[in-house]
Amino acid sequence: MKVTKKGKVKLETGDRRVGNFVYHREKAHYKLQDIGGLMSLRVSNTLMAGVMMSEIMDDGGENFLGNYAATMWNLICCVPDIELMADVHKAVTACLNRHKDLYGLKEDLSAEEDAKILREEMELHEAEVEARKEEGLE
Repeated sequence: MKVTKKGKVKLETGDRRVGNFVYHREKAHYKLQDIGGLMSLRVSNTLMAGVMMSEIMDDGGENFLGNYAATMWNLICCVPDIELMADVHKAVTACLNRHKDLYGLKEDLSAEEDAKILREEMELHEAEVEARKEEGLE
């Protein structure tokens, strides 16, 4: 997205405008920003939220994209207090628990299983960082 000298928003390839927000596709992320340039947010396509955004951007989902953008803008642009952070944590935990299958969450995870998953995620992250360095992206 670019804003012209006259204040008009020009979308780039892969951009999707929803109200006062623009979603932009990058190679390994999607970026959400408001047209006023006050806030931006990047999410990796390897996270479930990134996978979901890609699918919704392809399939329409205008209302969802607008609500998601407004929620993120409100959350990022307000001054949080302890009560807000506790409420957000509670809401996020409830959402994760509603969709355990998306995140591979299990009720009773042993310490060994937890350590194995953590090792695998660290190896995946290290491989991604190394690949990005080889591609000249970092």
